[in-house]
Amino acid sequence: MVRQRLRPAQLQERHSVRHMDLIKLNVGASPIWERAGWHTLDHKVRERSQYSFGGDAAAIPVPDRSCETVFCSHMFEHIPHTRLETILLEFNRVLSPDGVLRVLLPDLKKVAEAYVNGDAEFFREAKEEDESLRTDLGFGGMFMNFIVSPGQDTALMNRGLNQFIAGYAHLYSYDFEMMKILLERTGFGDVQQMGFCQSSYKDYEEPLHIKGLAPEWENFNQEFYKKHNLVHRYDEESGGYEINFKVTGFDRDPLTSLIVEAKKDRHMDAPNYRSLNDSKKNYNRYAWSLLRDPAFSKRLADVVQSAEPDQ
Repeated sequence: MVRQRLRPAQLQERHSVRHMDLIKLNVGASPIWERAGWHTLDHKVRERSQYSFGGDAAAIPVPDRSCETVFCSHMFEHIPHTRLETILLEFNRVLSPDGVLRVLLPDLKKVAEAYVNGDAEFFREAKEEDESLRTDLGFGGMFMNFIVSPGQDTALMNRGLNQFIAGYAHLYSYDFEMMKILLERTGFGDVQQMGFCQSSYKDYEEPLHIKGLAPEWENFNQEFYKKHNLVHRYDEESGGYEINFKVTGFDRDPLTSLIVEAKKDRHMDAPNYRSLNDSKKNYNRYAWSLLRDPAFSKRLADVVQSAEPDQ
């Protein structure tokens, strides 16, 4: 058996957190998720408490090295890909040495293979997992719906910043190779693709389920809600959902989810981190050149200023 020799910095980190009460944190948990012993962070949280934070995943309101694990389910696809490294660096900041990060997101490779192969059974089952999946544009439309989908998380405006074009939920998609590269760049090691509810961390062996029901995964669709006398419906007048239940547990959507687990390998120096988005090989540099247009920059500054709350 080969023993790992820890670097002095790692030994110091472990000593500093030995007597700290470490946090279990679910990022992007949604307001209806709760579990004893866990904290949550979600931008939709209305009632904040000692265990429930509202806010941004890029600015988690907990100290450095204070979390023993971070769980993040189906949030990355909602984030502009240019921000993902910033969020991974924040996860690295809050995790303790060897802390466990578990991430779920749509599996780009699995869905792409189903599209290329014309796998009708896959897309039929995918529709049962997610009833919002569009079906009016064939397999191509269903495939693209995993990558880009309508929602309220991100607003798209025209270049003049004077016309609303659309609102989006999903903005991007990843396969395991992409996630492994990003995680290893941002201070994580032992990056593995995991099976559904497969983990060395005991909590993650329990799937997402309705509180009060058996801890077993079932597709959350209208047939399921009707069977259990649950309410989950969209109210067009209020623009929100009417829901009469709480959920707990972790993994969901086993057919379409990519499940990745990693451990914090080293504490990153985030201010001096060089993002892939800054590389000359990355087309984002051209996109950001729009900020050098004086007219656009002025319009953007005016929009940002008008959106700021009154002091």
